[in-house]
Order: sequence, then structure tokens, then C-alpha cells
Amino acid sequence: MLAAKIAIAISFLSSAVLSQPVAAQDWPKLPVRIVIPYPAGAGAADTLARQLGERLSQKWKQPVIIDNKPGAVEILATTAVAQAKPDGYTLLLSTDAALETNQFLFSKLPYDPSKDLTPITHLVDSPFIYVVKSDSPYRTMPELLAAAKAQPGRISYGSNGIGSNIHITVNWLAQSTGVEFLHVPYKGSVAILQDLLAGRVDFTPLPLAPMAGFVKENRVRVLATSGTSRLRVLPQVATLEELGYKDTDVKIMFALSGPANLPPAIANTIARDVAQVLKEPDFVATSLDPFGLVPVGNSPAEFARFLSVDREKQRVRVKAANVRLD
Repeated sequence: MLAAKIAIAISFLSSAVLSQPVAAQDWPKLPVRIVIPYPAGAGAADTLARQLGERLSQKWKQPVIIDNKPGAVEILATTAVAQAKPDGYTLLLSTDAALETNQFLFSKLPYDPSKDLTPITHLVDSPFIYVVKSDSPYRTMPELLAAAKAQPGRISYGSNGIGSNIHITVNWLAQSTGVEFLHVPYKGSVAILQDLLAGRVDFTPLPLAPMAGFVKENRVRVLATSGTSRLRVLPQVATLEELGYKDTDVKIMFALSGPANLPPAIANTIARDVAQVLKEPDFVATSLDPFGLVPVGNSPAEFARFLSVDREKQRVRVKAANVRLD
């Protein structure tokens, strides 16, 4: 009798252990939905999601549907995914706002980024490009910072809002270099660039995507980038760290996540397939380089380790900016 019970228990455990790989091998049997926190056709997140989704659809032999849920600093889209079934058919393509900074900007969120989401992969980084208008008196980053030091609070920059990634980034640069800038918040990159070209603000750091045309037409002068290495499309432009400004490697992170308790085998499959796409030369040439996006494509375990370190960095930077959004 006891032997029979033991045999049944072993059989049950074996079935449980084997069920996850089988489920992962069968995945996906249905269309996969990627939720993004921005409007259709607006910004790098939507473009990246659609171009990546097209490649993944070919690999998975299933449609990849892009579901735009804009609003509330990525909170609406992130909450929708956090509440979804953890079966691999609902994913989130977001920035560091959803996964890192929101928890420090808001006193309460409808989701906990460390408990309600499964990290899948760090897709790409989008370094900030520091620019002035083409006839600006500031020809280098040291000249701009020297002017800011000589005239505290007089050198202005445009950001995409109070508590935004640009606001937090420039505040951190100012504190790191001992200068004081004048912060001018806007509702988006178009308005920032309009006022930059009109001379109403002195500089701005933006991703390459919204101002690539201005760079190409020499309507703005690029002073530096915030990445760890020079951009392939701007090889002549030094990074802030190269110029001697330490701890200034602040970028916009784009990442894929799923609901909590997403089976590891499925998360690993997604991360593996995404990493393959990010290495395809034609994808890099058409979907990443023109927008200043730097591929990463790590594993779920690697991404989880990265988040545990980077969230603390973001906490310190948000605290230094002394800003709350509620």
C-alpha cells in the first residue's frame, strides 16, 4: 500500500516537473500581445515594438499584436500587464519609468514593479544627446558647464516635464558637476526643439530619434552623449564620461516584461528570440542605429540582476531631484 502511494507521488511530481518545458515548447499557440504605454505612431517605443513584433511574428508563426495604452506615465499599460494571466501571451514593452522611477515619484502605485512583473529582457538603451542650436556660443560641453558655473541658474534647458527622465538626468548632471541650470518643462520633444531653435532655451538632452533630422541638417550642434560608448551613427561625438564627468551614464531603457509568475521557460524563450533579432545586421541597420538605440538583449536572470542595482541608482537620482508627482 505504502509502495503504491510512493509510486503515485513520484509520478505526480514527475508530471509537474515535465509540464513546464512541454508548455514552453508548445508556446506560442495563440497571438502574442505587446502592450506599450504610448500612442500608436508616437515615439521610439511604438516604432521599436512594431518592428520587433514583426520579426518575432515570423519566428513564432503567430501574430504579434501591438496594444497601445498611453497615459499616466506608463502606469495604465503596466497595470494592465501586471493584472494579466502569466501565460506569455501578454507582454509589456516599457521604459525605465514603469520598471524603476515611478515607484520613487509616486507615493502609491497600482502595481509593484519588483513583485507584480517578471523581467524578461533589457531590449535597448537610448542615450541622451546633448544639443544646442547651431549658432550657440557654446561649442563644447565644458564651455556650457563653465557658463553655468559662472552664471548659476541662468543657463536653461528644456525637458519633457517635471519628474521626467530629462529633468532627473540634467539635475543629476548639475549636482555631479557643481552647477545650477534653469529648468524649463515642456509637454514633448517637438515643443522643446522649437524653443531651442528659437533661442528660448540654451540646451536640451534628447534621444536621437526626435531630432535626427535636425542633426543631419546641422540645425543643432551635438555636444556629448550620455552612453557608455560612442554611438555608431555619431562616432565623432564623445560621451560625458569620456569628457571626464563621472556617473553620468544615464539613458532611457527599453525593456520587455510579463506578469508575475511567468514560467521561466517561456521567459527564457522570449529573451532568446529577442536577442537573436537584436543581432540581425539588417534589423540593427534599419531599426536601431538610425534612432540611436543600442542593443542589449540579456537573459531574464541577467536583467533581474541589472534591475536590482539600477533601481537603487534611480532612487538616489529621483531623491536628488526632490520631486514627487502626486
